[in-house]
This record gives sequence, structure tokens and C-alpha cells, in this order.
Amino acid sequence: MFYAQPEFTVWKQYDPSTCFRRLVTWKRLACSGFRFNLLTRPLSDVLILASGSPRRVEILSGAGFQLEVVPSGVDEKKLFTADTDLPRAVEHLALSKAKSVSVSRLNRYVLGADTIVVLDHRVLGKPESSGQATAMLNALSDRNHEVITGVAVIDPMGDSQTISVRTLVNMRRLALDEIANYVASGSPYDKAGGYGIQDRSFAPVTSYDDCYLNVVGLPMCATLELLQGSGLFRSDMLSTNICGGHKGLEGSETVVGE
Repeated sequence: MFYAQPEFTVWKQYDPSTCFRRLVTWKRLACSGFRFNLLTRPLSDVLILASGSPRRVEILSGAGFQLEVVPSGVDEKKLFTADTDLPRAVEHLALSKAKSVSVSRLNRYVLGADTIVVLDHRVLGKPESSGQATAMLNALSDRNHEVITGVAVIDPMGDSQTISVRTLVNMRRLALDEIANYVASGSPYDKAGGYGIQDRSFAPVTSYDDCYLNVVGLPMCATLELLQGSGLFRSDMLSTNICGGHKGLEGSETVVGE
């Protein structure tokens, strides 16, 4: 909380280290003779998640965030061409999701995210049919591909920040009957590329380079960086090292199962 003497009070949920970022109104008040005093307290606002992804809900809830889940309704079938700047494109799509929700959740923290799988410069989104799911998994089988997730945060002042993370993934050779059974289970349909690295019974991934949670759907270390910059999160609020609990987050290849 910030207050100005003698009788003007301003409430703002910013981390002390970033509280004056682009706050022109506050600067005008200061120049007019108001004196701002800083009071710190835990930052525990509810985070609006502009996504219905159960994996993102699980990741954020597991980190201790209080969530309100509001799926954005933004069309994810964005057309990506061979010359598209994919990291920028997924950041833009994540921001579009956050903006679409923030209009009905004013003065709140809103987080949007979008994940794509890239194989041979071709973007694989979520399959819409068994045929698409089967084709995606056949194409990914015994190949390296890239997973890119864009994350966007809008703070209560309407300021936004975005970031994207790329992870190189190696998939094992998948037998045709494995693919058929996995598709029949219904698991591919809500996942970019038609698979989940966390699906232990299917276990499609042999190794990955860098961030495991990025492949799941939300790169937590990068997300915390954004939330800290927007004032919702402070590093001293965590009781455990969220990112340290997963291998492969330091840039070296991780072999799944080791």
C-alpha cells in the first residue's frame, strides 16, 4: 500500500522494486508536493488464468497461486507461415487471450498462454480429429521437434509483459498400435502436437533440452519472472524452488527416465 500525506491515499499491488514503473499519475502527485511512504506486505491477489488448460491450472496451483479460471475463447487456429516469427506470434496470441479476459476483469492480474509444436517449420496445434491426431503422432515419431510457449501477463494498471520459451524435444519411435490406442483414449485432443510429455503410460519423449514445464504447457520460471515484474509475485514468497524440481532447466539435455 502507498499513501500520500496529508489526505490522499493510493492503493497499488506492485512489488516495491517495480512500483513506480510507468506510473505517470503518481509522478505528478509527487511533483505536486505529496510524499509517498512505502508499506510492504505479502502479495496474495487472485490470478486470473485466461486458459482452460488443466495442466496450467495444476502448475500454477501447485506453485501456491490462488486462481480464477476464465477461458478466453480466443481462436487458437492462428495461421503461421514459414517466415512467421513464431516466438513473437505465440506471445501475441497469449496476449490476445489475456486481453480478451481482462476487459471483464478490470484491475486484476490476468495471465494468458499459448503453446505450439513445430516440426520442419510446420506448426502443429491441437488435433481436431482422430485422423489429425494420428497424422501428427506419425510425423513426430522418432524425430526431434520444438515446443514454443508464449506467456503474457496484464497487471491491474493495464500494463502488459510477454515472454516465450523454446524447448527441443526428441520423441521415441512410436508403433502404429501405440498411436491408435493413444488416439482412441482421447488424450491427444487438448494438447498441441497431440501428445503430453507427462503421459507416463504413453511416455512418448526420450529427451528434452531445457524446460520440462514448457513442454507441459507453462514454463514456470519464465512465468514467475513476468509475475514478479508485474508485482504479483516475490521470490521470497516461495517455500520451494519450483523450477529446481525438474531436470533439464539449465540448458543441458535431459534423458527422460534417468
